[in-house]
Amino acid sequence: MGTIIQSLFIVSAAFILLAVVYFLVSHFSPFHSYPSIVTLRPKAIVAILGGTFFAVAVMFLGIAYDHELWQLFPNHFSIYTPLHICWVVLILLTGWIYLVFRFEKRVWLRRNPKFGRLLLQAVNRTMQIEGVRIADVDGITYGQGVSFSWFDGRYLAVGKHKITLEFYIYKKFRRYVPMTLVYSKNFTIEVLPGAVYHVEARPEHRDFRITRDMQAAHR
Repeated sequence: MGTIIQSLFIVSAAFILLAVVYFLVSHFSPFHSYPSIVTLRPKAIVAILGGTFFAVAVMFLGIAYDHELWQLFPNHFSIYTPLHICWVVLILLTGWIYLVFRFEKRVWLRRNPKFGRLLLQAVNRTMQIEGVRIADVDGITYGQGVSFSWFDGRYLAVGKHKITLEFYIYKKFRRYVPMTLVYSKNFTIEVLPGAVYHVEARPEHRDFRITRDMQAAHR
């Protein structure tokens, strides 16, 4: 009985801390959107999934076998130890995912030394996210290979590209079908080296506005 109560306490504390972190990130983060796995190579996706599976297994074992851990480390174990294990594992997993994205970004930039950047609008509200995403580039779903997803947008190889943009609304707490595609539109864009393109949705006109800023693309 005591183990069940302890496990419930640990899970409740973890959810409360996650809620606090989520609130802080969604309201005070300098980034409006984050890298997506859709432009990663298959081996990178496997690395992230493998790390996630390993992290979940470690957290489960830390909670399920807390009594055995207490017997092994009686002087270093307390009721909060499983919670500490979970948070350490989550931090390590976050670091691992970031390193995978960072490595993949370096690989993509080596293959595409001349590039521009698309900054995609994303409005992060309390209950929903309204944003712009890329459905395909030159007929390639999500633009895999020719583009790379990063904070607040995409890196895109120089040259003329046909892009399909989508305006979406994502309901954060909806259980089924949280994302709604409002409208989409095709564009042809000439990407210049070092240029930054700001992409904003205009829902009232069911259109997008793209403005070019000739400055060095941030790495």
